[in-house]
Amino acid sequence: MTFPKLVMTCLVAMSMLLTSTAVPAKMYRFVMVSHIGAQDPNMNWLTLALADFEKHYPNVFTEYVGGETNSAEELASNLQRVIATDPDGIAVSVTDAAILEGPIRKALDKGIPVVAFNVPDSRPADERIPYMTYVGGDEYLTGYKTGIYALEKARAGDVPMPTKVVCALLSADHAGLRERCRGIEDAFRQVGATADYLVTGIEREQFQDTLRDYLGGHPEANYILNMGDFTAPWSWRVSNELGLDPDVDDRGMTILAVGVGPIGLSGIKNGHLLVTSEQGFWLQGYIPMEWLYWYLEMGYRAQSDIITGPVMVDMSNLDKMDKLSRAVFGAGSENASAWKP
Repeated sequence: MTFPKLVMTCLVAMSMLLTSTAVPAKMYRFVMVSHIGAQDPNMNWLTLALADFEKHYPNVFTEYVGGETNSAEELASNLQRVIATDPDGIAVSVTDAAILEGPIRKALDKGIPVVAFNVPDSRPADERIPYMTYVGGDEYLTGYKTGIYALEKARAGDVPMPTKVVCALLSADHAGLRERCRGIEDAFRQVGATADYLVTGIEREQFQDTLRDYLGGHPEANYILNMGDFTAPWSWRVSNELGLDPDVDDRGMTILAVGVGPIGLSGIKNGHLLVTSEQGFWLQGYIPMEWLYWYLEMGYRAQSDIITGPVMVDMSNLDKMDKLSRAVFGAGSENASAWKP
């Protein structure tokens, strides 16, 4: 028998053996529980990632449970309901460790592995909730790098030197948002600028009314950090109404944001937004599912947190981010409808 025929015979024999003895793959159900719901465009990144994951792991069924608000209480309630259904694994955003610790520990006590994503328990390692790992951006670094970027542009004369930044917090109890504010506060402290933390809520009218009242009483504020790119046009519009010249130039108000999509990218392209950042949202949806799978199938555990961002986004990498945005949202910087006065 020739060597090629011998190899082919062996391969056929192995195939027949595997076919006859193969055990059907175990089916799993993983649930992602998040404060990010339909009110936040970033949900698209996560649900797309889950759909992609299911294509590569057909024996896993994934579910996404998002909130109607950014409330940690609502998130905890949703998590409790998910735990009661006994999923094989859970990924959860830890927006408030004190509120979510009880439900997460309940899941762990039931033998359900848990991965934190998007927002970690930021307490010291010996105090934090013992979930498997964290997958997401470094929120402090997001704020700090945004601030450093703005300072570099100010020193170049492209935008005003900051005197005060107002952080537009969508929720009072979201630890990650406060970390972003702390980061930009530390960056701006280098030039003697201060920061105010303003709870605006996530609804447009409330956001705009709250910001309008604040800016009317704080004329020294000349930077606004938006916690999502979708609120940046609201900040820009209010600043315009007040005559604060919010476009990117060397005077007036300067608008900053976190998040990438058609709104943020068109804002950069058209000179309304100085910079935004991408925190690896797709990775935050996909990687937690993989670690849950690898843990259940092979006993693997991540040995450290997995940091997915930030990536600063401006005109220099707009084209690359446009491709991502079109894949997720169906549009990129060409859609500037959100910025209409």
